[in-house]
Order: sequence, then structure tokens, then C-alpha cells
Amino acid sequence: MTRPNNPADGEAQPRIVVIGGGPAGMAACNALLQNDLPVTLIDESNGLGGQYYKRFTAAADLSRGTEIDELRESGAEQAGRLDDPRVTYLPNTLVWGIFPERRLALYVDDRVELMQADALLLAGGAVERIAAFPGWTLPGVMTAGGAQTLLAREGILVGKRFLLTGTGPLLLEIALEIAEAGGEIVAVVEGSSLSAPVRQLRKFVTQTRRMRQAFDYHRELRRRKIPLLSQHMIVAAHGDDHVSDAVVARIDGDWQPISGSEQRFPVDTICLHYGFAASTELAHLAGATTAFDQRYGGWYVAHDDGMRTSASDVYVAGQTSGIGGADLAEATGRLAGLSIAHDLGQLPVDRYTGLAVDARREIDRGRQFAEMLNTTYTAGPGVNEPVTSETLICRCEEVRAAQVDAALAEGALDLNDVKRLTRCGMGFCQGRICSQVLVPYIAQKSGRSPQEIGQFHPRPPIKPVPLGALATMPDPESVFGSPEPGAAEAAAGHH
Repeated sequence: MTRPNNPADGEAQPRIVVIGGGPAGMAACNALLQNDLPVTLIDESNGLGGQYYKRFTAAADLSRGTEIDELRESGAEQAGRLDDPRVTYLPNTLVWGIFPERRLALYVDDRVELMQADALLLAGGAVERIAAFPGWTLPGVMTAGGAQTLLAREGILVGKRFLLTGTGPLLLEIALEIAEAGGEIVAVVEGSSLSAPVRQLRKFVTQTRRMRQAFDYHRELRRRKIPLLSQHMIVAAHGDDHVSDAVVARIDGDWQPISGSEQRFPVDTICLHYGFAASTELAHLAGATTAFDQRYGGWYVAHDDGMRTSASDVYVAGQTSGIGGADLAEATGRLAGLSIAHDLGQLPVDRYTGLAVDARREIDRGRQFAEMLNTTYTAGPGVNEPVTSETLICRCEEVRAAQVDAALAEGALDLNDVKRLTRCGMGFCQGRICSQVLVPYIAQKSGRSPQEIGQFHPRPPIKPVPLGALATMPDPESVFGSPEPGAAEAAAGHH
């Protein structure tokens, strides 16, 4: 792995840094290479592809099933295009802070390094949404995406008897992947109505591949005799040291459980999936504006029609710019790469205009479909009805619903008020998990909108960094050539 040089070392060309090696980040890098621009690609994972393109880190010759195998091959092909001397690829590298003038703090190989970007693209993806209910913290309860990742990368089937619950087409996809790998699916529990997408059929017109895929999923579920319970949700999980059964109830249009409709399923694994939430922490640190729009999946990083954010020379792509599929992520990544090349004077305006039109057309088509998914497959206000006063809301800090209720009674109005009064969001995950539970819970209790409830204010380091590594951080003056106390102060004050 080559280590990047800093601008102070006499580097002639501008440093372009892409954070995130998923579909959007890879597409952006390809666009930059096509315009003869070198790029530094940083990713927390040990291989390219993100969560969409599957990589096998164990038992590489073992098939994981048709769909996973095909995605793995496609991802390997995409990653192969970046095998180029103009790409400085930094895997297993955490960007834990962004400071003024796009100065980055990295954690890699048990040490901290500093880097400055002339142009910065944020393509950090999204986190999977969950919901809280009595028993959701039991061993054996996990996200559906987590189960899929373990199956795809490690060849590990995490249980024997599975119940998948939440909302969205991904539930069907993962259920079939688990079934093909030998797991028993006792039920797929979908909170939304199966007829809901039909009411927006016009948005499927240009999505023939997705229509065929959805039809195939339902046909295969029927063939395998896997029950699909629409307008149902999980209301409780039971077990001693591990989940042993799940309780599911029918729900109304607001996701309120209907009394007397409960069913119990013996299981050893419950997989949760309630959609995705954009990862916006780095954008906040970079000074970029975020916005809320349910059509974009909730909070996302605001941008113009060239994927430029409100922060100077900071761009965004992929799920961070609005929740959608991999095709949409790749189109936004390609457009962001073109905009960077144009803004740096490497791509003439006439060529940029023509190429950008094609990318924007694909984005518009993908965004229309994504809007249908983001508005159709959204949990209603009753999703928190099963929560009791003793239900954990923040598992990192062991904060229960009763403590959140007390904070609201004391006058807490938004996420950060609740954080100050309860320590929600101060744990290992820095609020990535509990914020998905807290926002709808506060909304239900207070009547406030998600926009009013807001987001946690991220602080560096956005993910844990060992103190020993922080001690290795070089003097910013020696790296950047001028005093820059911000990074050092943040490291000292926020560890």
C-alpha cells in the first residue's frame, strides 16, 4: 500500500480524496481517472465494494447462493478498474475527524495520520434502521444486513430458525439468501401493505429490472412455502440468555398493533430491517448543510445538481446524498467525479455539460424509484407502541425508555437535549443505533416532527480511537506547513 504525500511535500497536482469505497466512491474514482486525475480512496473496510458488492473474506471458493455470487463477481470487476497507479488506496482506514480547509485526521495501523484534501468527496453510505421492542437487545436479534454480511463475507449462517421483520424489499432478498444457504425462514414480517407499491405503479415504468426482481422474489417465497405476513410487526422477543421466540401482531395503517392478533414463532435468530439512514457525521464536521426529506429517506447531505455541498470544495455521493439503490449511488458518484474534474479545470465546460446531462438523467430516474421506496416502506408512528418503560432505548449507555420520558418531562425538545439529560448517543456507536429509535419515539411522545427533533451533533472522533494512537498524531504544523490548532485541540478535548 502506498502512503500519500502531503501538499507540503511539493505535490504538483491537487489532492482529491474520496471517503468510501462502495458503489458511489468507486464510480467517482473511475470518472476522475477517465479525466486523468489521481485520487486517494479511503475506506474503513479491508476491500472495495461497500455493503452492496459482496466480498468473500473466508471460504472464497464456497458459493453463497446465486445472487450473492453474482454481486461478488460484479463488485470484483468494478474494483479491478481501480487497479491503477494513479489511485492511492487506503483500506482499513478510519477518517475520524474533518477540520477547517478539508484537513483530515485518519486512524490506520494503530496510529493517527493527518492529510489535507484540495477536493473532498463524502461517500460514506448509510446505517441500517432498527426499531425497539421488549427483548430487542437479546443475543440472536440483529440487523438483516448484518446477517447478510456475515453470510456473504465469512460464509457464516448465524442461526437455524430465522424470522425477518421490518419493512422493505431487502427483507425478501435476504430471506431468500438465508434459505438458499440452508437456514429455515419461519416468516417474513412486513409492516407495509403488499398493495402499497401498486398505488405508485407509474414510478415502476422505467424500472423493468426491479419489477422482474420483485416478482421473482415473491414467486420464490411461495415456491419455498415461506410465509409472508404483510401489515404485521414484531412486538416482543423472549428468551433467557438467547432469543427463543418472537411475538408478531397485525397492525393498522399507523402501525398500531391490533390487540388479540398476536402470533408466537419459535426462533433462534431475529433479523431487523426498517430501511436505511444516511451517514451524515463527516458532512457535519466538514461544515456541509444537511436537510430532511422523507423522499430522500430522511436526513441527507444537501447538494446542488453537481453533487456540490454548501462547504467549499466538498462533494457528496451515494446514500449520504439521499437513500436509493446502488444504480443511483453509482450515478451520483459519477456526477460528483465529473464535477470535481470540471471545477479543477481538467474537464472543459462543453464536455462536462454533455456528460453531466447523462448522469443527471440516470439520477432522476433512480431518484423517482427511490422516492417510492422511501415513502412506501416507512414505519408508522405506532412502531414504538410495544416499548415499555423498562425497554432499553440506548443499549450502549443502558438508557431505558423511562429515562427518556423523564427527560422529555423536564423540557427536552430534541435529540441533543435528550443526550445531555440521559447520555443517549454518548456510547460506542455515537448515536448511530439509538438515534434510529429515539427520533420516532420522541416524535410519538412529543408530537414534534423529525426536523424539529434534529440530529445528534457529532464531535471528533466520530468513532472510537485508542488514546495510544492519538499520542502518535504528528504536529499539524509539520504536516500542513502552518499552525493549525484545531485538530490537536479536538483530539485533546474530545477523546
